Amino acid sequence: MSYRTIIVHADASRHAPQRIQVAARLAAEHEAHLVGVAAVGVSREVFPHGYHAAPGKLEASYFEPLQATATRALEQFAELAGEAGVAFEKRLVCDLASEALARLGRFADLLVVSQDDPDEALTDTIGRIPEYVAFTCARPVLVVPRAPVAHGPGRHVLVAWNGSKEASAALLAALPLMRGAVRVTVVAFRPPGDTDLGDPQHHADLTAFLARHDVQAEIMAVDRQIDGGDALLGIAAQGAYDLLVMGCYGHSQFRELFLGGVTRKVLQDATISVLMAH
Repeated sequence: MSYRTIIVHADASRHAPQRIQVAARLAAEHEAHLVGVAAVGVSREVFPHGYHAAPGKLEASYFEPLQATATRALEQFAELAGEAGVAFEKRLVCDLASEALARLGRFADLLVVSQDDPDEALTDTIGRIPEYVAFTCARPVLVVPRAPVAHGPGRHVLVAWNGSKEASAALLAALPLMRGAVRVTVVAFRPPGDTDLGDPQHHADLTAFLARHDVQAEIMAVDRQIDGGDALLGIAAQGAYDLLVMGCYGHSQFRELFLGGVTRKVLQDATISVLMAH
């Protein structure tokens, strides 16, 4: 498998350039088509057939600036994608950013968004976009951190493994990145009394699966005596990893998201890119 279509969120936030540059580098490395998606920030229910408001009307005075901001965000995306020399297209969507990304993400192999920034109250950046998109579009999501990144993610990869379907989905989604990695480590947190993750055959099967995809990985088993989120971030920092791969745990009911503690901790505090799948 490989990434053939990558979608990146384009908005007016201060984190947009880094996010777009990361997505463009990935598109170049994988010869993928890059789609920049900018949302007007108004629910599709308001304008189900796209934004149409007569100039000079009261509604136009409110909605036109939103559309103009999204248009400028796409212009910035086009400039950065053009500099990277990748095939790209711009998509202006009349919807909330989270909904637009989740809907269009179903036609992509990977979505690239930024870690939520509580200090930046832009329409397109609030609302816990990373987890909402991961839960609703059934595609892997690469979350670029608020912190500066020196290069694209995937040189030194840390994979969180517990044998669940979510962890398995994330592992599969990360294969195109892991093939080109310098180092891949799979860390398995083994709770007290576990008889599966500590089984040598389990490790052998995992190692063999990765090897058949040209990924050479080290397996690290850790007895989980501390919070998994803190442990993951601590291992990532100590080992100078630039990408954390993990399942996204929780569920979505309407627009209310209930996350597992590990997922919440990592999404809030990570300083490296996180690839997650649900």
